[in-house]
Amino acid sequence: MKTALFFLAFTVTVITGAQTQTSKSSHATSASSQALIDVENKWVDALVKNDAAALGAIFADTYADTDEQSHRSNKQEVLAVVKSGDLKIESIKLADMKVDVYGDAAVVTGSATQAGNYKGQALTAKIIFTDTFVKKNGKWMAVASHRSAA
Repeated sequence: MKTALFFLAFTVTVITGAQTQTSKSSHATSASSQALIDVENKWVDALVKNDAAALGAIFADTYADTDEQSHRSNKQEVLAVVKSGDLKIESIKLADMKVDVYGDAAVVTGSATQAGNYKGQALTAKIIFTDTFVKKNGKWMAVASHRSAA
């Protein structure tokens, strides 16, 4: 009888602990999702303002970008374009964002409508994107981005 009570108590403790862990996990994921959406919004704001310093703080040193024309750039190349003034973004509106968190890694997918030009050539009006992040020292950093025309 004592053995049965012990196993019952043990089972209840394990199940309660698992439920608490799940609750903490989903809360952490929710907080991470919101933090990543905030980073995406700061990213867009920095692009519209041509704020290379703000973008530099979002991008990891190993950041890799693939644009709508399949052109690849690294962090320094992207920041150089922003600093040059050749990229003029009037507006970007994000939509359909979905965040998937995998511990200290995350993927954000979504779409955007944008208005502006690069060296006088109109930007693709509607795009879809996939941004990949890693969490370093408690901060989400963009490590890769891929855009395609929608």
